[in-house]
Amino acid sequence: MKLSITTENKLGITDDILALLKQQQADLKKLEVEDGKIYLQTQDLDKATQGTLASQIMQVSGVKWVNQIDVLPGVATQQMLASLMQVMPDPVLGVNSKGQIAYANSAAEARFSIKLSSHNSVPMQGIFTQSGWQDKLNAAAESKLPVNIETVGGTLLLEVQSIKGAGDKPVAAMLLFRDHEKIQASSYVVQGEQIDGLKNLVYSSESFAQTVQKAKRVAVVDAPINIVGEPGTGKTLLAHACHSLSDRGHHMFTVIDCQAMKAEPMEQLLFGRNNRPGVLELNREGTVFFSHVEFMPDHVQHKLCQFFNQQDETAARIMTSSAKRLGQYQESGKMNSRWVELINVLRLNVLPLRERVADVEPLAVYFLQQMNQEMGHSTALNDDALSKMKRYYWPGNISQLRQTLYKAVMINRSGEITATDLDLDGAVSLSTDLDNLSLQEAVDEFEKQFMQHWYQKYPSTRKLARQLGVSHTTVAQKIKKHNLTIN
Repeated sequence: MKLSITTENKLGITDDILALLKQQQADLKKLEVEDGKIYLQTQDLDKATQGTLASQIMQVSGVKWVNQIDVLPGVATQQMLASLMQVMPDPVLGVNSKGQIAYANSAAEARFSIKLSSHNSVPMQGIFTQSGWQDKLNAAAESKLPVNIETVGGTLLLEVQSIKGAGDKPVAAMLLFRDHEKIQASSYVVQGEQIDGLKNLVYSSESFAQTVQKAKRVAVVDAPINIVGEPGTGKTLLAHACHSLSDRGHHMFTVIDCQAMKAEPMEQLLFGRNNRPGVLELNREGTVFFSHVEFMPDHVQHKLCQFFNQQDETAARIMTSSAKRLGQYQESGKMNSRWVELINVLRLNVLPLRERVADVEPLAVYFLQQMNQEMGHSTALNDDALSKMKRYYWPGNISQLRQTLYKAVMINRSGEITATDLDLDGAVSLSTDLDNLSLQEAVDEFEKQFMQHWYQKYPSTRKLARQLGVSHTTVAQKIKKHNLTIN
């Protein structure tokens, strides 16, 4: 018999119900208790006993309702998880606190030729064929990155998820093995999304079409690539697409954001710590992408030079992105010359969105379709809004375009985004009607928009003055003249 009992939150009510079970000689097999609910399972009882027991439970103070159910919720969840594990095509192992295999799905049993029962467990060492496999498991668990590991079922990609108990102490772990032949181009990415080559990139302009054609050529050359472009132009997306097209496409693609990470965490992630391998060791056959490489600390550059100069052909492929050409950072002393020589082999230039206006509409349509699907909306973009978007300068490029559309979709109630729905006041508009303006008025208007654009990138007047090649006083005067603000 299986019962669902709805109750008030009353102390001792569970004990009262269990006492009734004992009176009716009903053996309790399972019990689940949650806020306002008690679920219990006993042995099979005759209908008369079931009716008597249900009636007695209803009379317990605090009980609101009793009804029979087919399965307890916790049991149903366990059954669903077990079913899910069994239909998974990849091997999954559960390891207990003693380091023994306590669970294996059917794919794992077949791949590793093991058979578990409720009365026995299998030592892990029977699964792995390489020395130092314990260190590999520990590294995968600590870094949350997959590792290549040799098993009795072949070389597989292993991910480890620790299960922790009281005091954050590991008490068990789940091991997921993936076959290289199955994952193919759907590479593992530390951050970002998966891209199937270049075919899913959205564009219409001839200039970006030329970039894509060059990317197809350099992607298959196993040499470093530097992708140059302003923030928000999609450099990481393009790098991942190049990785997917290369011979390393079925291995890992790891992103290291040099601007977001401090020196010590970056060094530990790359080279490891406490005898734990880092990304460069774990991802020897894949690609390591250094985003915003111009911000990489100098001593990390030196260490990377030493590392790659000592490696053989099995080292990871390097890809980088930067706002300017690497040679400019080398000349200014910001980047180590040896490091630049190592990574500045192939180059892709990504133009800003303002220089490929033909891409604005297909990108806007693509993002809007995505947002409508995710939010269950059917919002459209009218011609005035699209026209306004095409005339804007987009200092934040594609990232700003997507964010602008997201804001418009979130606040829109009519189902149609108009020009007034687009929050573009902080962007530099080139949409000013120059008719009826004198030459001086037109020059002033352009100066205002030009200064507004660069002021967003360099909110420090001294940095802005250096960028524009004018004095600090001149910049301050222009900001005051045009009443410029930071977006």
